[in-house]
Amino acid sequence: MKKIQIIGLLLSVVFVSCEITDFGEEFQIDPDNLSPSSADPNFLLNKVQLEFADILQDIERTTDEVMRYKVLNDTYSEVSDQGVLNTEWINYYEFLEDASTLDDLVANDDNLLFHRGISNIIIAYGTVTMVDHLGDIPFSEANSAAEGIINPVVDDDEVIYNSVLELLDRAKEDLSAGTPAPVNDLYYRGDREKWIRLANSLQLKMLVNMGNQAAINALIAQNNFIETESDDFQFSYSTQTDPLSQHPNFVDGYIVGGQATYMGNSFMNLLLNGKSEPDPRIRYYIFRQSSLDPIASAIPCVNDPMFDFCYLGNSYLGRDHGDLRPNSSDQQFRAIYGLYPVGGAFDEDNPVTDPDNIVFGVDAPNQLGAGILPILLSSFVDFLRAEAAISLGTSDDPRAFLESGIRKSMDKVLNFADGVATSSDFAATSDDVDAYVGEVLAAYDAADDQGKLDIVLEEYYIASYGNSTEAYNGYRRTGFPSSLQVPIEVTGAPFPRTFAYPTDAINNNTNLSARPITVQVFWDTNPAGFIE
Repeated sequence: MKKIQIIGLLLSVVFVSCEITDFGEEFQIDPDNLSPSSADPNFLLNKVQLEFADILQDIERTTDEVMRYKVLNDTYSEVSDQGVLNTEWINYYEFLEDASTLDDLVANDDNLLFHRGISNIIIAYGTVTMVDHLGDIPFSEANSAAEGIINPVVDDDEVIYNSVLELLDRAKEDLSAGTPAPVNDLYYRGDREKWIRLANSLQLKMLVNMGNQAAINALIAQNNFIETESDDFQFSYSTQTDPLSQHPNFVDGYIVGGQATYMGNSFMNLLLNGKSEPDPRIRYYIFRQSSLDPIASAIPCVNDPMFDFCYLGNSYLGRDHGDLRPNSSDQQFRAIYGLYPVGGAFDEDNPVTDPDNIVFGVDAPNQLGAGILPILLSSFVDFLRAEAAISLGTSDDPRAFLESGIRKSMDKVLNFADGVATSSDFAATSDDVDAYVGEVLAAYDAADDQGKLDIVLEEYYIASYGNSTEAYNGYRRTGFPSSLQVPIEVTGAPFPRTFAYPTDAINNNTNLSARPITVQVFWDTNPAGFIE
C-alpha cells in the first residue's frame, strides 16, 4: 500500500510540474517516435556497414557448401531452395532502407558527401552480391511503400549491373568532394583514397563478369585499384562474446566437442596433394584436433568406390562433396577451421607430445574468433586481372599477376593475426612459398590458354578461402578450376546457377514467382549443365 501512495505522489508532482514548467520545444519530441531526420549520420553509416557484413557473411556460409570448402550434406536443390536466402533477402532490403535514410540526410547537408560515397559503394557491393546469387531482383522500386508501391517490379539483372556501375562513379565523385570523413569508419578509418580504390576494384570485378574488355582497359589505365594488403576490403571480428562479435565460423568450430559440420575433402585434398608439397597455407587454413587416425566406425566409407576421398589420412578428416550420410559421433577427429580467416588455431601437429590425447580447437592456443571476412583483397584483384588478360585479352601481363596474386595471398595468410604463427617451428618459410610459386609458374608456362586459365582460377579458388562468392562466380564464368569434385551421389539435382527466390519474397510480392535454380545470371553465358 505504501508503494502505491509513493507512486501516486510522484505522479502528482510530475503532473503539476508539467502544468507550470515550459520545457522548450526540444523536450517535446517523443523519443520512441523519432523521425529519420533525427538520426545521427555517423551511427546510421555504421549500421549500414555492419548490416552489409552480416549479409555477405551469411551468403558466404551458404555458398561454402556449393563450392566445396565445407561438406555439401544436402542435394544442390536443397542447399539453394526457397528457404535458404530468406534471411539475407529480408536483411538486404532493410539495409537498403537504412542507406536510403542516410541519403535523405545528405540531401540537406553537403558536409555528408563522404558518408554518402561510402554508403553507395556498400549498396553497390551488396546489390551485386545479391544479383550474382539471384539474378533479377526488385531494385528501382524497392523500399517504396511510402510512394504506394507495395509490389515492386523485378529489374533485369543486367540493367541493375549497369545502374550499379553508374552508382559507383557517383560515389567516387562524392568521395573526391573533400567533405569531412565519418567519425567512425569500420573499414578504412576515413581514408577516402582507399574507398576510391575499392570502388574501382569492384567495378573491375563486375566488368570481368560482364566480359567488357574496353572498360577494363580504361580502369587499368587509371592504375588505382586495391594493390596492397593495407588496401584490403575486409570486415574485422573481435574476441567479444557479449554481444557476440566473433567470426561466425569460429563459433561453429571452437566449441567443446568439435564442430557441427565437416570441412570439404575436395578442398583439403587440393591443399594437401595438389602440388608436390602441401600448400604452405594448409596449417593456417585447417586445424587438426587430433594426431590420431579416426576410429573405424567414423570412416566406414574407406574402400567404398562411391567415394573419391573418404579419409585423406594424416588426421585430415572431412567429407566428400555431396556425402548425404547423417553426421557421425566423430567430432573429436574432425579437421576444423584454422587460424585464417576465422581467428582460430594454427596447426602445430596438435598434440605433439601426447598422441593419445585429443585437443579440441577450443583448448588449443587460438585467436578467440578475432578473424576477418575477406571481401575484396589485393590478391583477388590480381587474379581477376590475370583472368581478364587471358580470357579477354586486356593489356595486363597474366603471368605476372598470377604470381603477384599468389604471393600476396601467402603473405597475408602466413602473417595473419600480427604474425602469431611466424615463430612456430611449423610456420611456412619463404623457401616454401618460392617453391610453390615456382611449381605453379612452371605448369603455367607449359599449358595452353585454357590450361593457363584453369591454373589462374585454381589459385584464385585457394586464395578465396573465406569468401566463396569469388569462387562461385569464377566457376560459373569459366568452368574452372577443373579440380573441383563433383557430387559423389547422383541425385538428379543440377548445379545451382542461381539460388531460388525466398519463400517470403514470393508470398509478399505478386511480381515474384518461383523459378528453377538452373536460371542463369545474365553474365553466365555458358551452356546448361557445363558445371557440376
